[in-house]
Amino acid sequence: MRRLTGRPSSSQITDDEIIEYVNAFYQFDFPENLRLFSNIGTFSFITEANVDKYNIISSDPSSPKFNEIVVSFDGSQESAADIYYNLSPPIYINGRKGFYFQSREEFIKNYPSIGSTDSQLKGDGIKNTYELKFPKSPILAGSVTIGVIDNTGTMIKVVDEPTNRSTGNWLISNSQDQLPGSINYLTGEADVTFPNVIPIGNEITFTFVPYKPNVPQAILFYDNVLTIRPVPDKPYPVEFNAFLTPKALLKSLDNPTMKQWWQYIAYGTAKKIFEDSQDQEGINQIMPAFKEQETLVLYRHIVQQTHERVATIYSPTTDGGFFGLPR
Repeated sequence: MRRLTGRPSSSQITDDEIIEYVNAFYQFDFPENLRLFSNIGTFSFITEANVDKYNIISSDPSSPKFNEIVVSFDGSQESAADIYYNLSPPIYINGRKGFYFQSREEFIKNYPSIGSTDSQLKGDGIKNTYELKFPKSPILAGSVTIGVIDNTGTMIKVVDEPTNRSTGNWLISNSQDQLPGSINYLTGEADVTFPNVIPIGNEITFTFVPYKPNVPQAILFYDNVLTIRPVPDKPYPVEFNAFLTPKALLKSLDNPTMKQWWQYIAYGTAKKIFEDSQDQEGINQIMPAFKEQETLVLYRHIVQQTHERVATIYSPTTDGGFFGLPR
């Protein structure tokens, strides 16, 4: 690295800085430049009963929320999205091939979440705390809204915030202001305390989405959230194809996934160093060798892919065949 960049002294670039540049190229640039067969892996997780949404980005991977997916990587907990990228079909749910969607419109068309409305509860002009038993349950977490006009003439709009797979709290809509009370999604029992008294006769309107848990069949991947339908009735293993982020190279004896890549990584790292120092001449000098190494790395991937022809509608398949024979 020092020879490639013309920086033989640690006063010009330290060993720690070189390691940082190496991993910046190896973990972020390399996987985006070349989508290699060697970096393909299986992303898997297990559903929870009555939990339909799974976030692959965690606000705090060391202490994830109940519906956030984290993985162990390089000795620490990381968001799944930082390790697995470009999730792709086929997907398998409990060993069976499932339906994969990236279009929210198509997903909702096939698996609509039809809401219900309840306005039986009315203000009594005295209190601001009310209890409710929803007519249908279980209820989809994150689907509940409350609307009511209080004694000041203000329309109070409330939404639920799931805290675990069975219960949630209340928030004023479009804010982080919490209201006292809770909801049990499984039993349909709820209580809420409004900021002010509700005048007598004023309707307290609840909207919600009831559901029937079952074996999942389909997954929507949208906005870094995996939404599952039907809502799982119990834990099920789920598997995707995905590209893996390479593990960091932190020690002198650490090797990349394929030792063949070392020259490509060296030239790529040198290129990043030259880019940061705005040395266009240095970039121009190493680009031919960088491209040559890139071609050599890619060649192995191409040879691997030649063992399998491009799939068409006429390709042999065992799906739906008799006794496992192609149809």
